[in-house]
Amino acid sequence: MNGTFYKRPHILIVDDKPQNIQILGKTLREHEYEITVANSGKQALKVVEKLSPDLILLDIMMPEMDGFEVCTRLKNSANTKEIPVIFLTAYADSDNLIKGFESGAVDYITKPFHIAEVIARVKTQLELKLSKEILQEKNIQQKELLHILCHDLANPISIIKTYLNFAEIEPELLTEKKDTMVLAVDNALEIIEFVRKMRALEEKNFGLSLEAISIKTALNQSLTVLQEKFSQKNIKPVINIEDNLSILGEKISFTNSVLNNIFTNAIKFSFPDSQIIIGAHKQEEVITITIKDFGVGMSPRLIRDVFDISKETNRKGTCGETGTGFGIPLIKKFITAYGGTIEIFSQEKTNDSTTHGTEVRLTLKAA
Repeated sequence: MNGTFYKRPHILIVDDKPQNIQILGKTLREHEYEITVANSGKQALKVVEKLSPDLILLDIMMPEMDGFEVCTRLKNSANTKEIPVIFLTAYADSDNLIKGFESGAVDYITKPFHIAEVIARVKTQLELKLSKEILQEKNIQQKELLHILCHDLANPISIIKTYLNFAEIEPELLTEKKDTMVLAVDNALEIIEFVRKMRALEEKNFGLSLEAISIKTALNQSLTVLQEKFSQKNIKPVINIEDNLSILGEKISFTNSVLNNIFTNAIKFSFPDSQIIIGAHKQEEVITITIKDFGVGMSPRLIRDVFDISKETNRKGTCGETGTGFGIPLIKKFITAYGGTIEIFSQEKTNDSTTHGTEVRLTLKAA
């Protein structure tokens, strides 16, 4: 068994001939692959609805629904299009092979089976799939770092720029807001250092050093950095949190990548002249933080997809604000790293709705 895979690869064998399934199943199990079988195209499509195999060995000549049609359907579905398909065929003529590749297959195995060929072709496609997944994961990691730099770093820089612009009219503002600007500079430097640390640890199963974080302190820092965004839409944060509540987390990411992203989204989808209510309560060893806005809300489909970086979830805000759609998956990554959970509850605004808006609920370990 090759040791490259993080888990035993799962292979679906689709063939209407029991003897073919028996030969392939025995061979692949001996090489420590997990096997599921289907004896028709229709059954195969039902199987992939319930599990996502790493590879499909698909017979071409089957009654009712041949392998070409099955493969075409798999490739037309967002949920199954990335699963590699190897055709099983007794007719390796050019017409069949061309039709197979056009329907989405990546390779073919001829009958009668030659065991060494079967194992070689299966191993090759599984290794190619794993390599693609590793590249996709690295791409996501790079996007996460880019999001932190472009989005999270923009918040403290924006507040400094705002005060410098106003200082041309009111020079005394620089003295009045000195502490806030120093906080923003410190915040920006912390974000840069945090990105450096993430990058350095990326190849070593990235882990965070957790510590006690005062919710009130992190919240005040976040609201200070984002005060201009709140002011632009005249949105009032209403805080209902006791002073002595602390959670277990990582300070820089909790303030800048979790709270700032949640508030930025809440502001983006809130209507001007509204409120965002922030609450927290402790129950035994767990603290639940809630951030609720009264904006446009989210559809059930959007709630389902919002944590999935591969799904398109980006929308314009109530005043035309744009974004990347990358913030929520990143928030979940950090909350999970803290040992916590995130839930989203929302009521979409309609023409006759009286209650609408979104509540983000973070459940974290108490420090």
